[in-house]
Amino acid sequence: MKKIVLMLTMVFMLAFSAVCSASNGKVLDAEETIINKFLSATKYTAITSMMTEDMKKDFNEETFNNFREQLDKNFGKLNEKQLFLVEKGKDVDVLRYQSSFALVPEAQFVFMFKVENEKPLLAKFALALPPKEGAAEEQK
Repeated sequence: MKKIVLMLTMVFMLAFSAVCSASNGKVLDAEETIINKFLSATKYTAITSMMTEDMKKDFNEETFNNFREQLDKNFGKLNEKQLFLVEKGKDVDVLRYQSSFALVPEAQFVFMFKVENEKPLLAKFALALPPKEGAAEEQK
């Protein structure tokens, strides 16, 4: 009897540890892969297959090159990014990352994905800076 209880306890512990170490899910993993490719891309053609048609219209090659130039000039190298919020909608997912750059210690990336048949496509993105301390005090 003790062996059976010990065996069942071990099985439940293994099952629990497997659940805890599981990946984020197929769609979220795909979204994170797209974000990593988007942030490391140096050529516009490398990211066009990951974007919705509406985003391709708004975010063309010239806009991409300008974005990369401004990001490198004003923010520097991306040191760290940490996913801190996932918002799930019917056909839309929003991922927020806390980021740290060489020149800017704190910023947030926001990525919006359109999801169809568990295939995410980047629909929009934004980079936000925290409000300045002086501006926050003036609003009070």
